[in-house]
Amino acid sequence: MKRTLKYALSTVLSAALITPVLAQGDNFPDTPENHWAWDALRTMKNEGLLVGYPDGLFRGGRPASRYELAVAIHATYQRLKGITDGLQQQIDALKNRPAGGANQEEINALKNSLTQLQADMANMKTWGDDINNLKRLTATFERELASMGVDVAKMQKGLDDIANRVGILEKNALPITIHGDVNLVAFGGYSQSDDFGLSIESRPLGVGRGDYQGVPVGATRDLSIFHELGIAIAGTNTSGPAWKATVVVGNMLGGNGFQNQNEIFPGFVSGSFVSGNYQEDDEDIYIQDLAVMFNTGVLGTRFTAELGRVGYRISPYIFQRPDNTFYYSNERWDNGLWAIDGGILGFNFGSAKLNVFGGRTGNMVSTSGNRFQSMSAGSYDVMWSPSFERPRGLGGGVHSVDQLLGAHLNLPLTQNGSVNLAYLWLDSNNVITTGSSPTVLSNGVNVLGGDIRFNFGGPLLEAGYSQSNVRYNGNNVVDEDNAAWFARLGWQQDRWGITGGYRRVEPLFAAPGDWGRIGDWWNPTDIEGFGIKAHFDLNENIRLMADAEFLRGTDTTVNGVMGFTEDDKINSFKIGVAYRLTGGWDLGLGYEHVEYDLADRPDVSFTGGTPRATWWNIGFGYKLSDNSALRLLWQISDYDGKGVAGWNPFGSGGSTRARGGVATAQLTVKY
Repeated sequence: MKRTLKYALSTVLSAALITPVLAQGDNFPDTPENHWAWDALRTMKNEGLLVGYPDGLFRGGRPASRYELAVAIHATYQRLKGITDGLQQQIDALKNRPAGGANQEEINALKNSLTQLQADMANMKTWGDDINNLKRLTATFERELASMGVDVAKMQKGLDDIANRVGILEKNALPITIHGDVNLVAFGGYSQSDDFGLSIESRPLGVGRGDYQGVPVGATRDLSIFHELGIAIAGTNTSGPAWKATVVVGNMLGGNGFQNQNEIFPGFVSGSFVSGNYQEDDEDIYIQDLAVMFNTGVLGTRFTAELGRVGYRISPYIFQRPDNTFYYSNERWDNGLWAIDGGILGFNFGSAKLNVFGGRTGNMVSTSGNRFQSMSAGSYDVMWSPSFERPRGLGGGVHSVDQLLGAHLNLPLTQNGSVNLAYLWLDSNNVITTGSSPTVLSNGVNVLGGDIRFNFGGPLLEAGYSQSNVRYNGNNVVDEDNAAWFARLGWQQDRWGITGGYRRVEPLFAAPGDWGRIGDWWNPTDIEGFGIKAHFDLNENIRLMADAEFLRGTDTTVNGVMGFTEDDKINSFKIGVAYRLTGGWDLGLGYEHVEYDLADRPDVSFTGGTPRATWWNIGFGYKLSDNSALRLLWQISDYDGKGVAGWNPFGSGGSTRARGGVATAQLTVKY
């Protein structure tokens, strides 16, 4: 709440709040994810302090009217009052608990209540200045608040009461806050008709173990139970540098866990044993982040710094960690941040922002020696040709990145848009030798690019370009056929939205990004074509969604090898329904189909065909409480290589079919 209140007051004081009316989505579509205020706006929107214009946009550059500010002030007060009233109810309940006759269970419950109450009070430690600011704003906008029917005198008295409570708590608050989450995941893969299933992450499902090793089995014999505990600690000091740390304990890393990106290339060994299937690993510990943050000024320019193990991202085609944990939902793994042991230095030049970041990336290792968040970049060869296996998994690059240095500049375009420009130096500690005539050496990759977002008062334009140059020391050895670009135009209304565009990803493009997937092929390359996606809200509880891409090959020859040609077609379709049921339940239904239409290649004795893959999803979500939720998923898979050479689902030596599925259950408890 401290963070939310700070966001709210800061935004009110800078006159950026707007008339609150209903808008759909997690954040405002005209605010890019790499905007400095993106996280703050998302938090405030989720807290009900910001919700947007009728068309769903934020319009952050537009000055707010006094009436709009008054609405925001009142929303902030109501949120603050609700939290403090809740704490008072907890205190009263503890006071009224009977003094005698308590058994051990009641004593434990009392201890838990006191622990939670102590943590809540610690979070309120530094609210004093913010409450005073809110009182001054209430006085300034008294007329507008009164016109809304707000009892301003009662509101002022309520703020005085809150300030008195906080003043008492400040004297007894703890110097740190501790929070986090506990996740338990049951994962059961199963086979069908003696064929393994195929996951969205390109792994086999229904794989037997022990005496049934490598045999297609049911979910009871391909059952994994994962767990993870995240502990986030932060200082509560109001002066000097701030600090934070997140430590994670669990069994999800390892060779076949959810979170090891090096293990997303499953395959058959001798045609019988399957590697890459999901399995628990030994108990492990790793540090997600550990950083110190401070603000200061340099030559009249505001300067920020975050030092330690930090996280950073720019945009999908430049620098963003792929979310390959499809069956596991957790903000630590879904936020797209690459972990760096180093720092982020920020410089503000008026409304422009320059971030310089860098450090080590190759030492993300757990206490058991498992690497996590492994970063790679650069490419020498096409992803697929008639002599290769089908493209699947993350793809990745030829170089494992051990250290990096980057510069990221954000420039606003009037009040309706922004431009991002970036340059990355990615270095490897290993020299790679490739080719034979002549031999080529490389030890790093440079990534450069930019993107633009602009709102024309309705239509939203997005476009970007990125390039990944493989180099040896200071000389480029790959600087052709290694770019990606896209352009999209979208329109959002109250109940519907539609976006269409075109993209081209050349065969040697391999930035450390996350530009989507085609079935189980993540970060696809050597493709170009049109795409369209849309959603429509039947009512406030039901949303329909559709997404389609119509792609073909780029017809590019690299080192004498041609990958996908312009006669090769790749079509992808997704449809879904999200239904908010009563009683805290949510229902999600989804269908995904990918079909390749590969042309014959007589010059290399290749006979084409139409391999295809299909997944059906049925998901339920149940909100057990404000801090806990249960998610259930049943996914059915059906892959058919149609006898095309190299298009077996798990590599050479196996079946051309994959039929099966997976059932998962995830329980999340936040504390």
